[in-house]
Amino acid sequence: MSELILDILVLIIEDLEDDYSTLFNCLLVNKIWCKTTVPILWKNFLNYAFFKFKYVSLIKIFSLYLSEESKILLTENGIDFHLPFISKKPLFNYISFLKSIVIFDISKVFEVCFYTKLVENQKEIIENIFYNIIFNQCSSIKCLDLSHEFYEKKYEMVNYIELKDQLSNLVEFTCTQYIDEKIFYTLAEICVNIRKLEIRKRNKNNDGLFKLIQAQKQLEYFCYRGRKSRTCDWDIFCKEMGEALIKHANTLKHFNTPIRLCIPLITLNSFVNLETLMLGYSTNYINDLHLIKLPKLQYLKVCYLTKVRELIQNTGGFLKRIEIYKPLVEAEEIIKIIRVVYQHCPQLEYFCFPFVDKVGDILEELLLNCNYLKKIIMNGYYLDGDILLRILIKSTSKKLQHIEINGDWKFSVKELEGFLNNWKERKCLLYLKFDLNSHCPKKEFSNIFHKFIDDGVLDCNSCIFNN
Repeated sequence: MSELILDILVLIIEDLEDDYSTLFNCLLVNKIWCKTTVPILWKNFLNYAFFKFKYVSLIKIFSLYLSEESKILLTENGIDFHLPFISKKPLFNYISFLKSIVIFDISKVFEVCFYTKLVENQKEIIENIFYNIIFNQCSSIKCLDLSHEFYEKKYEMVNYIELKDQLSNLVEFTCTQYIDEKIFYTLAEICVNIRKLEIRKRNKNNDGLFKLIQAQKQLEYFCYRGRKSRTCDWDIFCKEMGEALIKHANTLKHFNTPIRLCIPLITLNSFVNLETLMLGYSTNYINDLHLIKLPKLQYLKVCYLTKVRELIQNTGGFLKRIEIYKPLVEAEEIIKIIRVVYQHCPQLEYFCFPFVDKVGDILEELLLNCNYLKKIIMNGYYLDGDILLRILIKSTSKKLQHIEINGDWKFSVKELEGFLNNWKERKCLLYLKFDLNSHCPKKEFSNIFHKFIDDGVLDCNSCIFNN
């Protein structure tokens, strides 16, 4: 029974892994809670230790792991940060719990924390000691981030990762395209189980990077946040990136390009098991999107409307989440897309789209046909919110619990109150958020919100913003 309770405790604390304040409180409950919380708290410590007071704490902790040789080396080279070398070992080997490592400029951290200036030799010594402690103490690294620009030209970084068994279990990797090819070649030999890969900075034809991509056994998530480089041929780069990714045609499930599509468009057709597709704001020139067929797509995010309607038609009816971000649209364009959505997406749960005049009737059709809709977000400016409220109340989905109306809207107090009274009959807690036109009396609306929050109609996090 005690083991069952401990297992449940672990699940609860793991669910709090991003709530650092609560995790710190968990440390103080008792010995069992502390022992359970410490590994979870330290798992991603380097991901969020980017504030000065945390930097100082980090340096203090790492000082506990300094060998005698390292202490002498620091002293002999004039590196003294007034941190007493404590002989007593800590209760836990904190560094061994690290599963996620973000490579950053540790020498810069020392300079900022202790108001000093290091020479190049001192920087190299600190870097060597710091990263050797990390890689020697960590038994199994799951996530590695080499995207810090400081290390794009630091060829010796390969010395830290070369032949490190700890990296054989790496599942998430973030990098820039300007890292030396030798590092990518080394990683390609060690790390073949990467499931999530994110690439940043401007494009570069880096053969080592392409080799690393091809070496993976089961790549599932690919994200390209790069931009066009003036010195590198974009078309050639896309061709080589497409050839590297095509090996993962059967395993790739999530493809995210928040800025620009980095492969030939037609290559998308090869990803037959793709569930997520995100196309960024610099992909509006794509006119052949109607040629793409993604039968298992569940999540689509676009920042333009060209051929999006045809793409939705070419999915297999499994789309659950659709996000369309484009500030200025023609009514006819979005009307056609909404019609296709309710005709081809019976499982739709989340819908975000630009709202314009004349969309009311077709939106009503969507609300009547999409019975699994849970969340709807509308973005529009200088529009009549009363009309929208009358449409929203016609939704037949018993799951709809989240409504956001962003932009600049004009509502009447009477219409809002009528809407919420009607919603009250559903006995379904609603999160409601809307942007109120500056001419509308916010205080009156706030009073209505508080009333219906107290009545259990509105979620307590419901809010109003006055533009």
